[in-house]
Formats: sequence, C-alpha cells, structure tokens
Amino acid sequence: MNIREKPFIFENKQQKLFGILHQPECGQKQTAVIFLHGWGTYRIGPHRLFVEVARAFASTGFPCLRFDFRGRGESEGDVAGTTLLDMIDDAKQAVKEMQKQQGISQIVLLGLCSGGEVAVGAAASDSNVNGLVLLSTPLLGRQAKTSDDVRQTANFAKSYWQKLFLGETWKKIFSLRVNYRAIFKILFGHCQHKHNGKTMKEAGLLEDFKNFKGACLFIYGEKDPEAVHSENAYRGICAKNAKTIFKTIPEANHNFYSVAWKQELTGNISEWLNAYFS
Repeated sequence: MNIREKPFIFENKQQKLFGILHQPECGQKQTAVIFLHGWGTYRIGPHRLFVEVARAFASTGFPCLRFDFRGRGESEGDVAGTTLLDMIDDAKQAVKEMQKQQGISQIVLLGLCSGGEVAVGAAASDSNVNGLVLLSTPLLGRQAKTSDDVRQTANFAKSYWQKLFLGETWKKIFSLRVNYRAIFKILFGHCQHKHNGKTMKEAGLLEDFKNFKGACLFIYGEKDPEAVHSENAYRGICAKNAKTIFKTIPEANHNFYSVAWKQELTGNISEWLNAYFS
C-alpha cells in the first residue's frame, strides 16, 4: 500500500510542536499510532527506528504520527527546562490533535525508553488512549535505586562515546554546534526529576496506571540492563489487566540496533496491532 507523508504542526502551551504524519493513500484505519521519543533522541528515534516502523505500519493502514517534544528537534521550547510531566502533557495534546484534525477514533501510544514512561503517564491520565506499545520502558518516576540511575547514565555516556568516532560529531564540535546543555539533560535528566518536586505526581500517575484497561505490549531486549527490573515491576502493576503482553527479543540491546532485532520488533508490534485494532 502506498503512503504519503506530510508535516503535522500543533501547539501546546503556546509553543509549536513539529511532527510528520504518515498516512496510507487508501484504506486508512480508525486507529492511529503516536510515536514518543526518549530523552536522547527526537522524532526519528535511535537509528531511524521510528521512521522505518511508522512507514511499515502506515503501509498496512495505520496512520502514524512522529513528533518532537517541546525543546527537541524542530519544536519550540527549551530542552533544559522540559520535564517528564511536560512531555506527558505534549503527548496528551498530540492525542487531541489527531482526533480533531484526522477524525481518529482510537489512539495507540508507542514509546521507547523514557518515551515509554510518557506513554504510561498519558494513558493513566487520558481516557482517549486505547493502547500502549512500551519499548525498553523503565518504571515511571524512576522509583529505583541510585545504582540504577548510575547504570542508565553510563549507558547514555557509552552511546556518546561511540559517537566520538563519527566524523559528523567532530564537525559539530569544531563548528560549535554541540548543545552541551541538552547533552547534560540527556545524561542526567532521568536523575534530576527525582529531586525537583515532580516525583509525587509521577508516582500518582503510576498508581492510576494500575486501572488502565487498554491493551498493552511491553517489549524488552534481553541484553538491556534495565529490562529485568522494569519488566518485573510492570508485571506487578499490570497484573489485573488481562490484555497485557510481555515479549523479550533474544540478545537485543536497549535500542534494538541490529536489522534482525528491528525486524522482529516490527513484526511483534504489527501482529499485536492487527490482533487488537484491526
């Protein structure tokens, strides 16, 4: 099925958010998928994961929206001042805009890493969210040990270390185009919001998420250091929701970098979408 792609711009808190809408040219379904990126990326996702997955889903009839949170990518706002609660608010506004502009009746949120936390928070506080795809998603509010925070910061730092070997990185450094404030936010933002008075609200959203009745698909990579702790926590939280499924991709890392992992991931989500929202 052929698809078309076009800019999708909307406002939240008087700031413009930029996105890309993928739509099938015919046979569009009434369920849309909204992609939610994490601290360290923007609307394309790591290694263009969101771009490829959105195109795959749109080609089977599901309209897909990828957008930048405030302060990221091409959206307005200050990345250093953005919190997880702000990102949740942006996601809820995206849901409203898809319903208003596209006449969509059902919404699935797909989040990776902290984007998954955003999806959980939005689903807990917005009855218009009908399903969730949660990839490598840590526990909302980071109710974890300090050692877990240190480990996650180390994972982000490793990613930046690997980027040092890319020519494009050095071009940015020498041209003074490196946003050091944004890098600091990515490395330590998940720790910071534990201490800025927001944790109680996030904990409340996590408690409310226990009452979410929509379909949920959790997918973790076997080699993701966050996977075991996070999956065990969410299994307890979602124990009463019979429409919750957990999957693990063997040998995969946090961002599902290999072609084989990406294909398996896409296949798992596609099968789930067609089972619950065909």
